[in-house]
Amino acid sequence: MSSTGSSESGSNPSMLHGHAAYVAAAAKEAIGSYTSSDMQTAGSADKEAAVDEMRAAKQASDAQGGEISKNQTLGKVEQSLGSAAGCEGMEEEGAKRQS
Repeated sequence: MSSTGSSESGSNPSMLHGHAAYVAAAAKEAIGSYTSSDMQTAGSADKEAAVDEMRAAKQASDAQGGEISKNQTLGKVEQSLGSAAGCEGMEEEGAKRQS
């Protein structure tokens, strides 16, 4: 019951979708740690799928020159969500987007 979306459907991987999926999966995993080991396991698997999507998106971006769009607001949100979810890559991308 993975919810990685774009990477499973065969379309282009998305860094933004990967980050959103990672945050949702981290929440699912955390809730599962209190409610159900199956939910916790599913959350962990979804996190791995989200990381795979982010890696694929990064590789695609690097192949096209690696330039990320600058946006202060989006960068701050991305950095904050990365910090809250424990995703260092998301924090770094948010910081880069702000500079």
